Amino acid sequence: MDRISTRRGLHRLIYSSTFGPKFPLAEAEQDVEIDKIIRTAVRHNREVGLTGLLLVYRRWFIQALEGPAEAVMTTYNQILLDSRHQGAVVLGAGPAPTRKFSKWAMCARRLSETDNDILRALDLKSAFDPRRLTASQALHLLTVVENIQLRHTDVAE
Repeated sequence: MDRISTRRGLHRLIYSSTFGPKFPLAEAEQDVEIDKIIRTAVRHNREVGLTGLLLVYRRWFIQALEGPAEAVMTTYNQILLDSRHQGAVVLGAGPAPTRKFSKWAMCARRLSETDNDILRALDLKSAFDPRRLTASQALHLLTVVENIQLRHTDVAE
């Protein structure tokens, strides 16, 4: 997953970033801001045919976007301009055979410190830094989180 898809094919992009300097420090305020991000993303993504999942852990974002290549790249470029994100790194991008997150116009999940078991189960034993993940590891992490989310949520974006 390391090249840009054709305009008509399904494309997936996975990136990580950190909270921008103006992102709230208090967790309750962060939750409000993340809710704003998701509400906006759901509206936008439904319009352009994107699906995906956003994982928030400590001060990190890890997100998968999937859909038409042009919509994925346009959306990613908008994220790069969003002051709530900084230091974005593409972990993987390219054609995808199927959607992994087809149930979500966008889903968000915040991992807490008690979710460290998830990271340990995925063999991410060192200090968590998503920039060190391969595309495959990042996709695996996001799909594990999605499966947990599906067990605890009615999918009604």
